[in-house]
Amino acid sequence: MPKVVHVEQFPELGAEVMTPALLYGITDMAPGLDRGEGKTAVLGRFQSCILVEADRSKASLQAAILAGQMMTVLKDQFWDLDFVTGPPSQVHAQPEAPTPELEQFVMWSVQWIQPFELGEFTWPWPDEPPGSLVIDIEPGDGPVSPEDIQ
Repeated sequence: MPKVVHVEQFPELGAEVMTPALLYGITDMAPGLDRGEGKTAVLGRFQSCILVEADRSKASLQAAILAGQMMTVLKDQFWDLDFVTGPPSQVHAQPEAPTPELEQFVMWSVQWIQPFELGEFTWPWPDEPPGSLVIDIEPGDGPVSPEDIQ
């Protein structure tokens, strides 16, 4: 997005921000679709805030155009990260009323949901020595060891 001069994760309030700016962060997490690979599947809700100085000519239009460009960037975006498991969905952009700390800006937000995974692969069962797997095929028949299967 060439017209944006400042991109940052949500900065501390009161921090100097050059504009136009794109500030972003994760705002919500919920369980995602488990792929059965031992990692925790998460659906993350993300939000970006686009700030344009309110005294610029056509500031509202500039902010809306930047929000549209952000939506274009999100299309099929995996961010080159191996833990992102799907593209953004439910992408939505809208103007926002700035908080008192940001009243000198015209603000648009872009929200989206993106699936990803957390953590390393885990095996939740104790390690068993080779050949100790026991299978119960039918209730009442008792356990069957691998050497009993032919």
